[in-house]
Amino acid sequence: MKKLLQKNIILKRYLLLVLVIQGGICLNLVSGQNIKNGVNIQASYYNRGNVNLGWELMEDYPEIEALRIEIEPYRASRAIQWIREAHKENYQVIATYHNSDQLGSDRAEDLLEAARWWRNNYQSFISKGPIIINIMNEWGSHDITPEAYATTYNEAIAIIREVYDGLLIVDVPGFGQAAQIAADAYPLFKDQQIIFSVHLYSNAFNQEENRWMNEQDLAVLTNVGARGMVGEFCDGGRGGADWCSMIDYCNNNGWPIFGWAWNGDGGNMNMIEPHWRDQPFATSFRPTANMDKIIEKLAGIPCYTQPDKDCTLELIGDLCDDKNTFTINDRYNDYCHCTGRFSDLLSTPSTDAQLFIYPNPADTKHQLFIELIKVAAAGQLLIFNSLGQKVLTHSVSNKEKTINISINELPSGFYSVAFQSKGNILATSTFLTIANKE
Repeated sequence: MKKLLQKNIILKRYLLLVLVIQGGICLNLVSGQNIKNGVNIQASYYNRGNVNLGWELMEDYPEIEALRIEIEPYRASRAIQWIREAHKENYQVIATYHNSDQLGSDRAEDLLEAARWWRNNYQSFISKGPIIINIMNEWGSHDITPEAYATTYNEAIAIIREVYDGLLIVDVPGFGQAAQIAADAYPLFKDQQIIFSVHLYSNAFNQEENRWMNEQDLAVLTNVGARGMVGEFCDGGRGGADWCSMIDYCNNNGWPIFGWAWNGDGGNMNMIEPHWRDQPFATSFRPTANMDKIIEKLAGIPCYTQPDKDCTLELIGDLCDDKNTFTINDRYNDYCHCTGRFSDLLSTPSTDAQLFIYPNPADTKHQLFIELIKVAAAGQLLIFNSLGQKVLTHSVSNKEKTINISINELPSGFYSVAFQSKGNILATSTFLTIANKE
């Protein structure tokens, strides 16, 4: 698996560089603190927190630059050791108060208990190196009001400010999913040296609108001027939320992202094995199937850019249902093979126009397919190179849903596509071309 990752490293670095040049990725600077991308660690549950954290393997993945360490309140003394080790390995540290008995709680006292815990333990933690405080993991339900959410956090933040004057991470309520509540509450926060943290999985749900989460739910934070980050993400679990595209949105808007989880989640979403539950003192670890998925997103690699090695063109673009576990690749089978269940989850209440492009990256000896989703107007597809120069224009009727474009004259590189109708840009996307060497 690591060999496959190494084979793709040039493509990954190229895409990341282009995104930076295009202005899609930026440093998220908050009061002088630059939050880097990283992974979560939940070591509290196993062997009283006395585990081998797997630093030797982590060194093989330079995309991991920060750690979000979840700390149960009864593991404060052990957390000092985790923080010391993390700094010894030169990782940025976010420390998160995590009480597994209070997840989703609306009780004000639970959040205030976390604030007092920080007041009592902060000096011990920073004796081993600086930390950024994530006040409490997933406090607040889908039903909490913006007023109650802001009022309780205002009281908690005042307690923490007695010992800490840096950036504070505040989890969005509803298990990191109810972004609208956080957006409505943001103007009520007295201290706005905060960054809201969302948690994105394939089962992420907008309860108020009774639908799966999408990029619009993240934009509500941006629209009120709030800063955002992804405290947790993975494709684990059944659901119809396009977690991969939402992470792309966050990457393109400069949000730091943290994959779930290096080890210790208690389920099947660990990035390494063996699990600490089974071997807390393992002397070596190996990556699981989740490793590449997390690392690619930390590196800024967009969705649908990694073709199957045995891909043939016959199945490109087919909708996919292999009667197995649902994954985001089942939404559109860009690369011929998939793992997961595809059913009516393709349907979404979103009315936004979208462009799906495949294959991507594209070999210039083949045609490029651009599928128009929720587009009912005539217009033009405009293709621009990385310098912003228009290199191709293609007229589209209001009945066309899939456009085939020959790209054999386009040099290798990164391109942007826009669908324009009556002078308005309705949808955009990107693709990469790689020259045929035959």
